[in-house]
Amino acid sequence: MVLCLNVARSLTIFCTHVHILLRSSLRLITISALLLLLPRFETAAHNPPPPSPKREVRAVWITTATGLDWPKSLNRDEQQSSLRQMVRDLHAAHFNTIFFQVRARGDAYYRSSYEPWAENLTGVLGQDPGWDPLEYVIQEAHGLGMEVHAWLNVFKVRGLTPITPRSAQHLTLTHPDWTVEVNGESWLDPGIPDVRAYLLRVALELSRIYDLDGIQFDFVRYPGREFPDGGTYRRYGRGKDRDAWRRSNIDTLVREFYDAVTVIKPELKIGSSPTGIYDGVENGDPLGSYHEYYQDSQGWLRQGIQDYLAPQVYWDIGSTRGDPDFALLARRWVQNSAGRHIYLGIGAYKPSVASELPAEIDTVRQTGAEGHAFFRLEHLTPPGMLGDRYRTLANIPPMSWKDSLPPLTPQKLQLAQLAPNIFRLTWTSPGSARDGDDAWLYNIYRSSSATIRFDDPSNLIAVAAQATTTFVDTIDTPGSAVYYYAVSALDRGNNESPATPVAAGIIREMLALNSKLLTVTSLSLSVAPEDRTPVLAAFRIPERTFVSLDLFERHPEQPEGFFSTLVREVRDGGTYVVGIRKEQLRSGRYLIRLKAGDTVLDELFELRP
Repeated sequence: MVLCLNVARSLTIFCTHVHILLRSSLRLITISALLLLLPRFETAAHNPPPPSPKREVRAVWITTATGLDWPKSLNRDEQQSSLRQMVRDLHAAHFNTIFFQVRARGDAYYRSSYEPWAENLTGVLGQDPGWDPLEYVIQEAHGLGMEVHAWLNVFKVRGLTPITPRSAQHLTLTHPDWTVEVNGESWLDPGIPDVRAYLLRVALELSRIYDLDGIQFDFVRYPGREFPDGGTYRRYGRGKDRDAWRRSNIDTLVREFYDAVTVIKPELKIGSSPTGIYDGVENGDPLGSYHEYYQDSQGWLRQGIQDYLAPQVYWDIGSTRGDPDFALLARRWVQNSAGRHIYLGIGAYKPSVASELPAEIDTVRQTGAEGHAFFRLEHLTPPGMLGDRYRTLANIPPMSWKDSLPPLTPQKLQLAQLAPNIFRLTWTSPGSARDGDDAWLYNIYRSSSATIRFDDPSNLIAVAAQATTTFVDTIDTPGSAVYYYAVSALDRGNNESPATPVAAGIIREMLALNSKLLTVTSLSLSVAPEDRTPVLAAFRIPERTFVSLDLFERHPEQPEGFFSTLVREVRDGGTYVVGIRKEQLRSGRYLIRLKAGDTVLDELFELRP
């Protein structure tokens, strides 16, 4: 049996002053999220991490190429259940964005009129799997308030795995005149106008059919300077400088897609994941993607034909191995954002990077970037990798150039106590704002202060999806006699409305505890009959002194046996509350002993089957 308090001590959130708890409400953390986010890697004590922002993209790439992240089998039921679990685990760990690979190698993980179903869905390229993975991900994610961006590999259409003869639908066989083999991989030739027109049709169809939040281009570049396109250049180059011509071919596709799709769906976010070095840096590639791959990604931001970039800055901080420095590159990307969003790509697949993920998150936050993304999902599984950097929830930052008008405020917030420490909030949806936007999500706030700080993410306890106008909150270990709630609305562009008037909920057990405590050293217990309610031990000390609070089991046939230490440290004068989850104790009699200076106080309680 392990007490909740032992975990709480490592997180330093449960055993704190009541007056501190009155300023900062405790958050309800699911067990799965707690295990994922337990501290493991921390910055030095003299350099504390920057606070978690309330608005931040927390994204992960889910890779479908060769089933790296998904799918792991050809069984439809397993594919669906594993995909659903991925989405739910990410939500529980406080991620808010998924980059789902829908076009990996000239194939599709969605219903396309142009390209065949991916082979690893059924074992046969082009065979209908009988369901739509992209639609499935969108439904699961939107139901939890998360965004989905469709991730397309653009010009690269085959990796090192050969195309089988039966794959007649694949581009390398249907249009061999469009493709060029480079280092064993197949690439579409960006200089051929028909290639760009085809890719434009593919991306626009995807944008029209699905309720996506974003489209993200990858491999929207040449494979390198040695690309064998002499014939194409002679035919279409028109005497232009070859480097400039190549760059303009990529620019043309990016611009034409952005211009066309923003007419169809102006709210759709358009981005790319360029290579991590744009231009030469002191200790890295002397050329960068602008010169090496003809990818003018920062130019796209300046021209306003991309809403965000997620550059692949897959190195560690201050590398001494001759690799680029993550911190240096992160600052440069943000400095050249041209007012658009930067989500720094973090290479979690590299051991040197995986060992410092909390520090890389801190670095991203210090630069002022709007978020970060991890490549890739499989490499985020070891517990503790993110430290406690996702302890609080985060909204996705809005894009003011696409939509800056907030939705209307939810109405008629009501609060009802369902059971001790369990409250139900209900409200009504607001009407449409002037731009026609309705509420898409709802922010649920809880605070021990009547003046709720809406800019403090520790007060944001949930983000509810559009379909609900009710929320049930369980306060596992209350630290205040009264909690205050409010609800705001978010539109599809992540603009937030003003919050509702505050509603108050009273924790009656806390009021009862406070009334029992004397002005001198005193101890009081509360044991509610409901199984989910914790034992609450409250004690008051009049002045700073060394305090120990220990729990003992008592058996009729033997002396009391030591069970666990709840508190053992010097504390200032004040009132303190310690919570113990009852389900972690077996039935029987217990004694809690408080020692404060020369005072020793005991309280008994009994847990029945």
